[in-house]
Amino acid sequence: MSADQKDKRLIEFLENGKDWERKQTNIPGVFLIRLPQFRSRPACIGVELDALNRGGGGNRRRGIILRTSEELQQLLDIVTNKKLSELTSSIEKVNPIPQANMGVHLDNEIFEV
Repeated sequence: MSADQKDKRLIEFLENGKDWERKQTNIPGVFLIRLPQFRSRPACIGVELDALNRGGGGNRRRGIILRTSEELQQLLDIVTNKKLSELTSSIEKVNPIPQANMGVHLDNEIFEV
């Protein structure tokens, strides 16, 4: 998909999508989400990272939502920190074994990135 086509689809989603609407992308665990207007900030599109594909569900949990390249870079700095990997390994040792997650079925339309 060309950059112009992507831009047109994103503009369409921003202008005509519903507040909090979520679109699956062709990148596993990455979704587009239309964020509603809030105070002086106009409606915008964010990227939601949800590796478990929880999709919000009944518990209102969301993945991590990014709106800028700067936010992505900050997240990358955190995620690539060696101490975080060590911490999660330690947590895995003490946490109960999680049940299998079946994920949430989303619409058929996948946004090509």
